[in-house]
Amino acid sequence: MQSFLKSEPITRAPDASERAVILGFGGRFTDELLSGLPDVLMPTLRAQFGLSYTDISFLDLALRYVGAVIEPVAGLLIDVWRRRWLLGWGAAALGLSVILMGLAPNFLFLLAAFVVYGLGSGPLAHTADVVLVEAHPGAPERIFARATMLDAFGALLSPLSVTLAIAAGVSWRWLLVTLGLSSLGYALILFRTRFPAPANGQHEQQSTLLANLRHNLRVVFASRNVWRWLAFLFVFEILETPLTFKTVWLNEQAGMSQGLIGLYRAFEMAVDLLSLFYLDSWLARSNYRRILQRANIALFLLIPLWLLTPGVLFRFLLALPLNFFFAVYWPIGRAQSLISSPGRAGAVTAVSSLFGLAPLSLLFGLLAERITLTAATLWVSLTALLLLALITRHLPNQHD
Repeated sequence: MQSFLKSEPITRAPDASERAVILGFGGRFTDELLSGLPDVLMPTLRAQFGLSYTDISFLDLALRYVGAVIEPVAGLLIDVWRRRWLLGWGAAALGLSVILMGLAPNFLFLLAAFVVYGLGSGPLAHTADVVLVEAHPGAPERIFARATMLDAFGALLSPLSVTLAIAAGVSWRWLLVTLGLSSLGYALILFRTRFPAPANGQHEQQSTLLANLRHNLRVVFASRNVWRWLAFLFVFEILETPLTFKTVWLNEQAGMSQGLIGLYRAFEMAVDLLSLFYLDSWLARSNYRRILQRANIALFLLIPLWLLTPGVLFRFLLALPLNFFFAVYWPIGRAQSLISSPGRAGAVTAVSSLFGLAPLSLLFGLLAERITLTAATLWVSLTALLLLALITRHLPNQHD
């Protein structure tokens, strides 16, 4: 029990201020808090605007495709440009997007709001990732476990805020507008903060900037280690794709109300927090490859049980081990990808952002309409887990 609770301190780089690190943590927190709101509210949005599964897919696809255009550019700029502008722009776009969602009168307006969100999510979240990892070069996986734990706290507040708003009789529209305004305030603070310069230096002249962008991309494309971790992250995106429809599945297949869905999602986020808190100390004493191997085996057994076993209470109970193991993939994969090519974390981010061009949610939505949502979730999840198990066998075996 003592080892579970113990969390060793992580040394901060000399040029990284405490204010910059705190605001870097806030980037991921804000993105998770705001992005979770339309996810939890999707049953309400589906009823309000008469959305089909394909319509829901298009909302997610709009966000991802805009991100696939913006995020590679923003990722490349992380290595060579002023990071406060990327962070501030991202927070401002997210705030505006959520305000627009709250004011949306129809599906097209809602679709436009998702597009705006895609403009800001990458610049904010990805720049914050790089700031945190470069500020703690001695323990990138552990600092990212802590950052992801804060993500989970933000994601926990999304369903909790929806549940509390429903209980208090507050309109979901007012909730979105209020939280969107808070993100605009956060953006103003970011614009006024000094962040550490990129590891390879900051370049203002266009010729120097473009030359460094090209060089960074060449180095990244030539690295076998980078491609191993990029493959891992892409397959993990496939594993995550059914989550876009999870609240709809809970409503239509498991019979949960909007209020109960909010409570269930809050429970899942609480389990994520527990998992990430433990992962920090787990990584300090164990090989990350062993952790991933255990997660692969556990989820291969737990996901079918969660989908096919009836009963709301049993689903809550299974969510405890299921979400505990699911939460370990992202902080390990993301942190390792960012350090796979030292000084070029932004370029790695730019390449990984191109994953958004793959219409995973649309393909999944079409599959769900053909073979049912439950069957699509089952087959896509098990296939992705098998691929992750194969990739994990070929990852570097560190920290023995």
